[in-house]
Amino acid sequence: MAYADPPYFGTAAKFYGAHHPDAANYDRLETHAALLDRLEAEFDGWAYSLGTPSLRDILPLAPPHARVGAWVKPFCSFKPNVNPAYAWEPVIYKIGRKRGRDQPTVRDFCSAEIALKKGLTGAKPPAFCWWIFDLIGLEPDDEFVDIFPGSGSVQKAWTKYREVMIGFPLGFAD
Repeated sequence: MAYADPPYFGTAAKFYGAHHPDAANYDRLETHAALLDRLEAEFDGWAYSLGTPSLRDILPLAPPHARVGAWVKPFCSFKPNVNPAYAWEPVIYKIGRKRGRDQPTVRDFCSAEIALKKGLTGAKPPAFCWWIFDLIGLEPDDEFVDIFPGSGSVQKAWTKYREVMIGFPLGFAD
């Protein structure tokens, strides 16, 4: 299972050019198409974050069975001269494991405030991460790959999620 939060199409060089020499490649649709192809080929389930302005460009690149979820942000940063505000983000995903009837139903949206002061624009909050884990059907013993680790917040959330689901801290499991 995997999660990809690449530099968003159209803003990659602007926001991430100083952090990574290849960031500007994500201002090209071919790069997003190749990443979606990789997710589909290598992983049973996956989720792919993107910005709302690029949804019309990137969704046609996804496989036909992919679905779209929404991260709704009750608190988000408001930008000058941008009205209405970008207060939600799409997530294209493929369910890796179906849930049984005895398990809670996962919604195709998540309401969670943005992460602040994590050192990198676009860092994801724990509530969003846990929703992604549930959305694609992750279980604590699954292999999970965060393709763009950035701030490390997704991996930290995965560790905590696994600890909660297993019932004890992972460092003491042995």
